[in-house]
Amino acid sequence: MRPARIFWAAAALLLAMASHSAAAELRVVRLSFTNGWNALPALVAIERGFFAQEGLVVSGLAVPSVNAIGNSLLAGSSDLAILPQRNFLKMAQLKMPIRAISISGWDTQLQLVVPESDTHTKSLNDLKGKSMALGVASNALPAFIRLLNQSNMTLKDVEIRFLDSSKLTQVFPAKIADAIFETRHFTDVMTMKKLGRVAVGHEEIKEKIGLIQSDPLLARQEFIEKEPETVQRFVNAWIKALQYIQQDSKDASRVLTIFFHRLGVASVDEKLAHSWVTYSRHDRYFWSESDIADAKYNAWGLKEAGQLKAVPEDLEKYIDNRFARKAMEKLKAELPPSPAAK
Repeated sequence: MRPARIFWAAAALLLAMASHSAAAELRVVRLSFTNGWNALPALVAIERGFFAQEGLVVSGLAVPSVNAIGNSLLAGSSDLAILPQRNFLKMAQLKMPIRAISISGWDTQLQLVVPESDTHTKSLNDLKGKSMALGVASNALPAFIRLLNQSNMTLKDVEIRFLDSSKLTQVFPAKIADAIFETRHFTDVMTMKKLGRVAVGHEEIKEKIGLIQSDPLLARQEFIEKEPETVQRFVNAWIKALQYIQQDSKDASRVLTIFFHRLGVASVDEKLAHSWVTYSRHDRYFWSESDIADAKYNAWGLKEAGQLKAVPEDLEKYIDNRFARKAMEKLKAELPPSPAAK
């Protein structure tokens, strides 16, 4: 037998042995996420091999309906799910058996945008008596209610018009509303096309209301109780993916671009996807007291808007930081010692 053939035969044998050994410990996990930009951590963890490193076979599914994702999680057909914070708050208020075990992203950039022709509006107060467009089931809603509160305004001072996200870009050309309050994923289209201008930017919004807006990675309580080791492996990989997004946002944007192309959204290129990656932060891994307090304030905003019956005062019960903390300890232990330590 030729040396080259011997080499490849030996390599194939070693690969088969390694595969057999790994298969004995492989765990299957079913993960559901939306078909939008916030699926990014799941996509990176799958495509860059972080789940595989932990011996997990993750069956990831992009679902267009957040309600369907929530129902799948509760029914047990999904073990974990990425959902907007407002859905988590609703589930906690209804005392559903779910737990937030990590964070999928936070500080998503919001903007208040008005038509280019509107040279008068410089703050929310300038829009009293006018109409405001927001996306249906948008995470921007509680932040908007909080901004109203800080501006000494109420819902009676403006008319909110909820629109499908696909129609937000038509708001000014079709004169559907006087302003848009949404994430930059939608408002930037208006400003780039010179159809709108930013009246109140994200940094000003953050300064006024102290917004954190952490979105959760959710798990079924039953899954946590039955398979804690699998959950730990999952969170280990999850946090590695979040850190990877921070370290290599350009490659993360390539992953996101491919995702949208596979969904049939050919208009998303790497430049646009990269901007979307940078509109949220991925450097928080577990829920701090500040994250929880901010979420409760958002719950208050949803209650004021009639979207929530009550603020879940016991929100802490629906957060399980054990796995994220342990994953961080593991990652720190795996870091090479610093030159000074040597």
